[in-house]
Amino acid sequence: MAGTSWDKLGQSEAAFEEVAGTVREVAREAGARLHEFFRDDPVWRLDLARERGGDGAVDVSWSEASPQEYAISSLWWEGESLRREAAGSFARGGPHEQLRQLLSRAVNRLPARS
Repeated sequence: MAGTSWDKLGQSEAAFEEVAGTVREVAREAGARLHEFFRDDPVWRLDLARERGGDGAVDVSWSEASPQEYAISSLWWEGESLRREAAGSFARGGPHEQLRQLLSRAVNRLPARS
């Protein structure tokens, strides 16, 4: 959870407060299970595995090294390999419609299981 040893000042919690509403809304609309601070990291993961019939997810990542942006990426298993594809980045304080579009693009990039 935010505030662990790698984030003594709770910076990631504050960073995600800025995008929380939009990320939660997109997760709900996509039927995704949202994992806030996935594995105690500054990553919010939209888990779409069951909904898409495969092993897909979308990550919203934040880093103290680049505190003014969030990285959005799609990830899925292809055989034994984990694939990751960047959907883009969102500038902190930017228009939330742009974040919504990036998240939707990332969700739509996930392959459906045949």
